[in-house]
Amino acid sequence: MDRIAPFVGRLGVSLYAPHYFDRTGTQRADPATILDGVHVPLWLETVSDALAYVRSRPNVDPNRIALLGISLGAFLSLAHAATHADIRAVVEISGGLVEPYASQATQAFPPTLILHGEVDQVVSLDQARSLEKRLQSLNVPHERHILPGEGHWFSHGAQVRILAAIAQFLGRYL
Repeated sequence: MDRIAPFVGRLGVSLYAPHYFDRTGTQRADPATILDGVHVPLWLETVSDALAYVRSRPNVDPNRIALLGISLGAFLSLAHAATHADIRAVVEISGGLVEPYASQATQAFPPTLILHGEVDQVVSLDQARSLEKRLQSLNVPHERHILPGEGHWFSHGAQVRILAAIAQFLGRYL
């Protein structure tokens, strides 16, 4: 996030990073905290609270808000978008849309940019494929970029390509 902020700031974009782990007293996601049935709703509540705060900020157009999430943040961004019609676009990096949220996504789902490493060993590439299939079934505008040879975290060269893809996508949909 620290690497992205200076670039988006020059584009007149504000960047906020909600600290959803603070709500649950956790420091990272692991299968136990994700699957426990307690943390995810609290983390999603944090995302909603953060969005309310962002909308209240001066110089923020509440009708031009996108969510960008990496890994768990991508899962949370997509889940929020599936259950709230208050987002203009989603950029998801190394994440996916799982149940029960996938079945809640409707044609009102915002345009979505899918960015995933081809050899991701943390979040399977099948998550990107499944998300794309769901978006296609809903006729939701989307782009999918699978980065060859990249894993869950990206090389410098891939990061540059990702930033360019994000800028183009948000320029089109915001």
